[in-house]
Amino acid sequence: MIIEDERYGDQPDFNYDVIDENQHVHVSHERTSELYEFIQTHHQLRDRQTHSQLQADLVEHLWQKHGAN
Repeated sequence: MIIEDERYGDQPDFNYDVIDENQHVHVSHERTSELYEFIQTHHQLRDRQTHSQLQADLVEHLWQKHGAN
């Protein structure tokens, strides 16, 4: 059996060994409001009560959308 690699299709292979010396990436270490909002949301989702409520809401939504099909 012959298996062909069709993963990339028309896209050329990317050479990870070559580093573009001209590309400079600025990394910010500032505490932004988006970061704080993300952390707060993450902690809320990790809360067991919130997780259970979101899970129940999702099940209810799926029942309303798809019914007993």
